[in-house]
Amino acid sequence: MNHKMKNIYFTFLLIFLNISLKAQKMPDIQAMALNAPVNVRIDGKASEWGDTFAADNKRTSLLYSLANDDKNLYLVIKGIGAANINKIMLGGITFNINLEGKKREKEAFSITYPLVKRAARNQGRQGQARVGFGNGGGQNRTQLTTAQRDSASLVNHKTQLGTVKEIKISGFKSISDTLISIYNEYGVKAVALFDAKGAMIYELAIPLSLLELSTDKPKEFAYQLKVNGLVINGFGNVGGAGNNSAGGGGRARVANGGGSNNIQDIMSPTDFWGKYTLIKK
Repeated sequence: MNHKMKNIYFTFLLIFLNISLKAQKMPDIQAMALNAPVNVRIDGKASEWGDTFAADNKRTSLLYSLANDDKNLYLVIKGIGAANINKIMLGGITFNINLEGKKREKEAFSITYPLVKRAARNQGRQGQARVGFGNGGGQNRTQLTTAQRDSASLVNHKTQLGTVKEIKISGFKSISDTLISIYNEYGVKAVALFDAKGAMIYELAIPLSLLELSTDKPKEFAYQLKVNGLVINGFGNVGGAGNNSAGGGGRARVANGGGSNNIQDIMSPTDFWGKYTLIKK
């Protein structure tokens, strides 16, 4: 084989390997522990993670990675799709950690973010009645294209995220409050932003000391990621059951942002459990 043919051969080989690697599916649940990037920053951007994730969970429609260093446990999430992002904006994402390794929320450390207050959500919906696109006027949402609706939805979601000032927590012995500021003294950091393609990037850091964990004595713990969905006073999350208050046997639709969601879907939490053991650098 001459030099030119060798170059062509290796070029095709690299192309084939690249296609094969891309075709490999990420696991549904993260398979191994990860060292956090040395330059990790909780800023709602996934650039230091290489914009890659350890798992792609189909049940929750979340891509995510769990990682740690000697001081913090980190969670980075990517939420995609109008319906899923609507659901996140309505009820936030809850991250539960059970140190006993059991799939139980009751004894878990729990953090929920983002918490968009009802007033901010209502303001976002009211602002969608008429949307202007540089022509000095406005259009009813029913007359908009999908791209225009998605664009309007993204603008509203960004505005709503800007109103989020608190993190909901429970189970922490050293923190008696159930709501703490995003600028808290405990070292808990949570930020969510939208990237250029409209996906939500969520980053969370929790000091290991708050979780009573250490890389010197690593132990396996169970964790849960749950997309809560809409909670209506007096009803809460309905799970798989229909809600007659919505009318039509639970077939009513909730408009929020750029999409509409079946009320049963939007009020039914989706979740999964996994296991993780701290890794020492």
